[in-house]
Amino acid sequence: MINDARRIMAACPVTICGPNIREKPPGLPVLNETEGIRLNGFEAAGEAYETFHLRGTDGSNYPGMAESCKTDNKPYDEVVTAILIAAVVYSRSSVGGVMSDCNWSHWSPGIHLFEMAVRPLTEDEKIALELDVESMRPRP
Repeated sequence: MINDARRIMAACPVTICGPNIREKPPGLPVLNETEGIRLNGFEAAGEAYETFHLRGTDGSNYPGMAESCKTDNKPYDEVVTAILIAAVVYSRSSVGGVMSDCNWSHWSPGIHLFEMAVRPLTEDEKIALELDVESMRPRP
């Protein structure tokens, strides 16, 4: 998972920063098995919103950590989506699905990034992800 997250960030031209976006200069993303994955967009460019957290093995909560992450469609959204796809693909049996307040078409950039950086998704994986996203999306 950590290696896939590194590949995803390396394949994307978006500047990804650490969770403390107000630091000068902004810190690096957290990417390790113990602490998990924590990242945000580049605040100085107006590309940051909420910090994305994917819990590590220590299970700790960090300041501002929530069960969700809103990206406000900032450029780092594509990285967050691709990392969520990696998490679901690798832990399908134990984690289940992923929730999104967007429809499946919004996930296209993240799918493309995942497939470019990690590997192509199988048709079964795409169908399962689409069903998860569409079934858990809040209805107006």
